[in-house]
Amino acid sequence: MSQKTKKPETESAETEPTIAAGGGSAWPFVLLVVLLFGCFLHVESTGGAFRADVFQAGMRTLPPQTDDPPAVKSYKRGAQLYAAGCVGCHQATGLGSAALNFPPLAGSEWVVREKPDRLIRIMLNAVEGPIKVKDITYDNPAMLAFRDVYSDDDIAAIATFIRGNAEWGNSAAFVTPQQVKAIRDGTAAMGSQKWRVESLEPVP
Repeated sequence: MSQKTKKPETESAETEPTIAAGGGSAWPFVLLVVLLFGCFLHVESTGGAFRADVFQAGMRTLPPQTDDPPAVKSYKRGAQLYAAGCVGCHQATGLGSAALNFPPLAGSEWVVREKPDRLIRIMLNAVEGPIKVKDITYDNPAMLAFRDVYSDDDIAAIATFIRGNAEWGNSAAFVTPQQVKAIRDGTAAMGSQKWRVESLEPVP
């Protein structure tokens, strides 16, 4: 009796269809190209700066400039000048140093008066001899006169910073260069002579 040989089974199960090479949708690729092109245009237009309020060299679109009132500009300039020429004695806090005989500017009755006339005179020609500030007497002959060092604008800026420094508790009005010029011209005959307290007390 002959036996029928069984033919090997061939793959008869259906396989899942595949996408032929070069087939499928091209939309994802198009969207990617558009997105990259948009990023390129942004970088090109801003010079690589993603924050318009931060300046970078070569930036094509300049950041917006602040237009501060004159008093605010003077205060900011005064802060820079104070840090460069006054902070060594009167300190960043404005408290001075009793141990080193440097009087405070924070809360000083010589600083926060309604009129800045005494302060301007002291800045122009300095002061010598004993001076009482906040019930403590100081006598330091080392204070420098700024008459020949700073311009009217500079002295006005420093005085504005000192008088209006809220961190020190000061809130007096700002000082103008015109006020400084008037006192500079009116006291020109003093030359380099320093003030004494008894000469300043009659000044309003």
